[in-house]
This record gives sequence, C-alpha cells and structure tokens, in this order.
Amino acid sequence: MQVFINESAFWGLLVSAIEVYKKESYGLLLGHKDGEMFMVVNAVACQKAERHSTWVKARDKSYARIVNFFKNLPNLYVVGDFHSHPRHSTDLSADDIDGMKPGQIYIVLEIKDKAKDKYWSYNDDGTLSGTTDSWFIKIAAYYIDPKTLKPKMADVLCPFAIGFDIKPKERKRNGQG
Repeated sequence: MQVFINESAFWGLLVSAIEVYKKESYGLLLGHKDGEMFMVVNAVACQKAERHSTWVKARDKSYARIVNFFKNLPNLYVVGDFHSHPRHSTDLSADDIDGMKPGQIYIVLEIKDKAKDKYWSYNDDGTLSGTTDSWFIKIAAYYIDPKTLKPKMADVLCPFAIGFDIKPKERKRNGQG
C-alpha cells in the first residue's frame, strides 16, 4: 500500500502539527483510493478537537458536521485521518489502533524540536522526514490489512517535499556570491 500526499495536503499536515505543537493535532484526510494507492489531496485540521500532549479526541458534533459536509462534495472523500505525536515516535498507540477501520488511511506525524537541519527525504521504513524552521517532522502512514485485520505501515510518497528546505538560500547579488 502507498499513500501519495500532494503539496496542499503536505502543507496542511505540517501547519496543523506546528500550530498546536506540544499538544496533538488532529484532522481529516481528503482524497480518493486508486487501487493500492491512497491519493491524499487535502488535510483539514479539526479545530475543536480536545488536545493533550499524549492524546487527541474529535468532538462528536463538530466531527459529524465536517464529515457530513464532505459527503456532499463530488469526487472528494474522507479517506482517513491524521494526528501528531509531539516529541514521540510515529508508532501507533493502543488507542490509535482501536480507532482504525479497514479501508481508511491514517497518518501520524512525529514532531519535535529540531536538533540539526535535515532535507526532506524518504526513510528505509517507508516514512518521510525532514526539518522546517524549528521542528523535525516525520510522517508515517498506516492502514488495516484486510487479510489480518491488523495495522500495517504504508509507504509515504510526497515528491513535493523531497529536498524541500524552508530557509531561502543565499542569493548572489550584483555578480557577487
């Protein structure tokens, strides 16, 4: 299984995790499934979620309103959700696993203070990671394997992010470098 994250969704994931850093972010993933690939075209933060440093919970009424709104849009579907783990790994907790359903994708972002600059790149475990401004962020994706009904990691694909560096490079001025 692969999860393709486009530019808009990438920004939505990062901004959501950074905005509430030190507490968990939460939101919905919009897109569609194409064979063995989830195409994530947007990541919409759920602003009214109850947040803590080690858990997050959507508020039922707010969540229902958002999901119902997206049910009425053509060609755009809720394909799963995302949340961040501030200062923790992208490993799934027991609560994370309990909330997973077959046919959906789940993105977990590890976010912590940056120790050193790292260009965005793919990791051997199928995740994507890099730094931006003051943070190190690692993005992992999971799904429920239809055969075993157990969580399995999907490969994250985000060509936009590869080599991304938020700090502008020094530019040559008047022929000097």
